[in-house]
Amino acid sequence: MNGKHLTAKKLNDNHLQDVMALQKKIIDNLHPDERHFILQRSAEEFQQHLNGKSSGMLGVFDGDRLVAQMVYGLPCNGEKRDMPEFRPDIANDHLVIYEAVLVDPEYRGSSLMKRMLGFVEEQAAVHGRKHSLIQIAIDNPASWINALHHGMFITRVDRDPVDGAKVLYLEKTIASAGDQSFMPRVVSGKTYSLHLGDNIHASIPALFNKMQYLVQKGYYGIGLDKKTQSLVWRKRAKTKEYMSTIVMQSVKKQQDYVS
Repeated sequence: MNGKHLTAKKLNDNHLQDVMALQKKIIDNLHPDERHFILQRSAEEFQQHLNGKSSGMLGVFDGDRLVAQMVYGLPCNGEKRDMPEFRPDIANDHLVIYEAVLVDPEYRGSSLMKRMLGFVEEQAAVHGRKHSLIQIAIDNPASWINALHHGMFITRVDRDPVDGAKVLYLEKTIASAGDQSFMPRVVSGKTYSLHLGDNIHASIPALFNKMQYLVQKGYYGIGLDKKTQSLVWRKRAKTKEYMSTIVMQSVKKQQDYVS
């Protein structure tokens, strides 16, 4: 993952000070009403991920300056994992779990979140991981829209069981085309467009209820139609299809909804 000046690499103990400084800068630049977007982590918590056997941290640098970071989990079977309420049917050793995605305010709009998701996903797939998960606060639309652009689907809309926050759960199959294990149910041609409104933040309470209803009715949130500023939902199929269909639909989704 190399841009004109950007490079990505796995972080280690030597980066702890940079990690803490970036978190502080981001939180300091958030409006007070937005600070619940980020679970503020202690140096000890970050240290556990930097030294983790089942987790790690990815960083994006502009020269020597850390400008984005992400915690990711690669849980092992038999151990407690994050978001145990989401897709408990999938074995831990098939999962990669994205967490704590932070981007320097000066670099927003540079698709760094999407690029970090892609970078970690590629590495996870090499090690046999088949499915990715993420939980995002619904009132952090920039992040869940980026996850949709990455090809993830909204498949659960609920409250976090720990703090009660309104959250979206997104997932994506990252297995090879020949492996049909744990793939999500393919969506059919029936679609529904949910207009996000001119002020998405003001619309969020109503959007949460509408999204929750759509998921209960068997829809996946699959992308953003920029022309109409609508979130596109597609009906789940009644039967499973081949993984090749998933791949083709994913490619088409990217072409249709991501520019």
